[in-house]
Amino acid sequence: MSLQITPSSDIRSARPLISLLAGRLTQSASPRLDASWLLGLSLGRDIAVQGHEDICLDVDACARLGALMARRMKGEPVSRLRGKREFWSHDFYLNEATLDPRADTECLVAAACAFAALKPQGARPAQILDLGTGSGCILLSLLLEQPDAKGVGTDIAALAIAQARANAAMLGVAPRAAFHQTSWCDPIAGVFMPGLFDIITSNPPYIESQALLSADVADYDPHHALFAGADGLDDYRTLLPRLPALMHRHARAFIEIGSTQKDAVSALAIESGLAVCGIELDFSGRDRCLILTCE
Repeated sequence: MSLQITPSSDIRSARPLISLLAGRLTQSASPRLDASWLLGLSLGRDIAVQGHEDICLDVDACARLGALMARRMKGEPVSRLRGKREFWSHDFYLNEATLDPRADTECLVAAACAFAALKPQGARPAQILDLGTGSGCILLSLLLEQPDAKGVGTDIAALAIAQARANAAMLGVAPRAAFHQTSWCDPIAGVFMPGLFDIITSNPPYIESQALLSADVADYDPHHALFAGADGLDDYRTLLPRLPALMHRHARAFIEIGSTQKDAVSALAIESGLAVCGIELDFSGRDRCLILTCE
C-alpha cells in the first residue's frame, strides 16, 4: 500500500509527519528514528529531523520521501539508504560487497585498543592485519586510535577493497593502510611475512547456512560475508590454522564469534596452535570477541 505525501507551502511541525511515517514502518525496531532519518534524507540532509523542527516539503522532497519510504518498507536498512554507517564514531561508506558494520563489533576494536595501549615505550609501531576487511571499519578505526601504526586489510571482493581504500582516504589514513584482494591471507609477495603482525583482527562469516535472517540482513548484506557452512564454523577452520605463522612474539588476534560459538571456536583455535587468553562481551553482554595468542 503506497503512502501519499503531498507538498505544503506552509511551514509545518515535523512531529506529526514523523508519527505518520513511523506508523507505516511496522517492521522496524526503531520506527520513529527511521522516520526521522528518512525525512532528513528527503530534505537533502544527512541528519535525522527532530520532532520539534519546522519543515517545508516541496514536490521534489515529497517524491524523495515517498521513494525512501517504499525502500525502507521493503526492509532496506537506513544505513543502506544513506550509503554509510557510523562505527567507532566515524562514518564508513558501504557498497553491495561490504557488510553493514554493527555496534557489536566495536567491542573487538575496544579490546584491540586496550592491548595496543600496553605496548612498551620504544617498541616498534604496531603492525595490524585485518582479514575480511569489508568497509575497512575495524582496521581504519584502529589506525585512527594509533597514529604510528600501519595496517593491511584483505578481502575476497574487489568492490570491498575499493570501498575500504576510499574510506581510508576519506579518514586520512591511506598512507598507513594497504589493501589487497585475496582469500584471507593467501600468499602475496612481500605482504604476509612470518611473524610480522602484532595485532590480527577478523570478523569472519559465522552464520549457519540454513539460518533464517531478517530481511534487512538477508536481502542487503553480502552472503559471502554472512554464511559459513552448516555449522557456521567453516571460515574459522580455514582461518585459524594460518594465524600462528603470521603473529609476532606477544601478538594477539581478536576474532569475532557468534554468541553461542565460544567453545567451538576455542577448540578450533587450540587445535591450530593458538591459546585463548580472553573473551570480550558485546554491549548486550553476549560473547562476541575471542582473544588469541600463540605464546
